[in-house]
Amino acid sequence: MPKLLYEQQGLKIIKNDSNQFAVITLHHTADPNKRSPEWRAEAAAGMTTEQAARELDIDYTAVMGAKVFPEITLMRDGIVVPSPCPDFGPNVKYWGGFDYGLRNPSSFHVYTIVDGVTYAVFEVFHPCPNIPEFIEEMKRFPYWNCIRWIAADPNCWANTQQQSVGNPVSIQDLFWKNGVRNMIKGINNQEDTWINLLRQHWSNPEDPTFRIFDTCPNLIREFETAIFVNQSERQLMTTSFKEAINDKDNHALDDCKYFMLSQPKQRQETVVSDILSVNRWAIPANTKHSKPGFTPIKTDGRGYAIP
Repeated sequence: MPKLLYEQQGLKIIKNDSNQFAVITLHHTADPNKRSPEWRAEAAAGMTTEQAARELDIDYTAVMGAKVFPEITLMRDGIVVPSPCPDFGPNVKYWGGFDYGLRNPSSFHVYTIVDGVTYAVFEVFHPCPNIPEFIEEMKRFPYWNCIRWIAADPNCWANTQQQSVGNPVSIQDLFWKNGVRNMIKGINNQEDTWINLLRQHWSNPEDPTFRIFDTCPNLIREFETAIFVNQSERQLMTTSFKEAINDKDNHALDDCKYFMLSQPKQRQETVVSDILSVNRWAIPANTKHSKPGFTPIKTDGRGYAIP
């Protein structure tokens, strides 16, 4: 068990009894002449915020890179909708985003657009070893039958799952067979476009146009902790730098990305061209039905939604 041997401002000495090693942490504030904000500002000149935190403050959490979405910290009161959250009812349109994980979390969120503001209103977030059970949790959203489509990871359409008879099937097949018949392929190769969309949503601190109910804690957490991949100076000398989010703990961000890049439309009338994209309660547009206000989904025949 490590034992604290000595501590004063800027200096700490800890001894590990198991191997008798002593670790000395010496911070610049141990020197009284280096405790002023002016000294730190001069010492940090030319450094990024993360470099300064790592080099001057011995902040090991700053190793990886810059925050992608600092707005959610700076504008939290405007972005996070506290409980009790409003109930928009069944008469608005809802959409979903879904990122599948067997051992990693599967992330499902429901979104709506009200008065020009996009809201994340519902969350299911945990690994999905049992698809029927996960679907039952998805259906706890009170307006499940009002969800027009669920934009999912395109990899869900890959035939990678083995059934008992040995024929490979896709995750989308398994969700379809269990009643979720409104999945469409999300867009997964335009991360920079999605980041710009978020920055536009959060460009006005007084009126952010993407907000998250606090009943979606994992989506909030991933926005708060998302960081850019950090590239070393050596890498920057030999490769072109491209902003990219660190590909870790980003399942909720991915489902948000699939949703936003699918460009939901509130007023556009559409028709069904792919029966696999029709919700389980819906029927094609050229068929008589008793579901008032239903607007079917238009796809390109491959499962992608057409804006």
